[in-house]
Amino acid sequence: MQLKNNARTNTFMKIGIFSGSFNPVHIGHLAIANYVSEFADLDEIWFLITPKNPLKTVSELLDHEFRLELLEKSIGNYPKFKTCTIEWEMPKPTYTTNTLQKLRMMFPENSFTLIIGSDNWDSIHRWKDFQVLLKNFNTLIYPRPGGGKSCFNHPNAQHIKGAPKIEVSSSFIRKSMSEGKDMRFFMPIGVYETLIEKNAFPVEIKEEIITPETTYETVVNYEI
Repeated sequence: MQLKNNARTNTFMKIGIFSGSFNPVHIGHLAIANYVSEFADLDEIWFLITPKNPLKTVSELLDHEFRLELLEKSIGNYPKFKTCTIEWEMPKPTYTTNTLQKLRMMFPENSFTLIIGSDNWDSIHRWKDFQVLLKNFNTLIYPRPGGGKSCFNHPNAQHIKGAPKIEVSSSFIRKSMSEGKDMRFFMPIGVYETLIEKNAFPVEIKEEIITPETTYETVVNYEI
């Protein structure tokens, strides 16, 4: 497992696990992690970059090594943020319950809290062994557009009050870049430029359908 900038010690630490595909990482991810690290009494945030989400298709994802590269470029040497690749070594598909249990075994000196958006909380009942997850680990829920519809509560789950609702999403960035939009200010410095260099989200070329009617109109307009 790769855990950047983290030397294992016997010091007790409260770790927030921010799991996601980060496809690609954007300023919303970092803003959420920043807020939670400062206002939720956590010592560190570990960005758990997933190789494949069981609820997503592989075709939607950039290569996981590339996503890790962009994430590490984004967080730099900020001491409260780490990247974690533990799921890359686990059987596929990976499930959050199994991942947190493995982290607990590997780092028994730490406590682990799952950080998820309210949209994911709405579908928590679809997660594998979600009852085991909620029983054994605390969960922090941050507001997300379209989330907050579920009335389900659990004593180990807490909604983060006062957290800003981030409207940016990776899917919005992917779609916009495929349409040729310049999205550089939605991502940390250097990420947009790297995506462009690698042609990560090629611009979709829409072919114009030529019909006799459009050809006639073109000719008439030209003559005029």
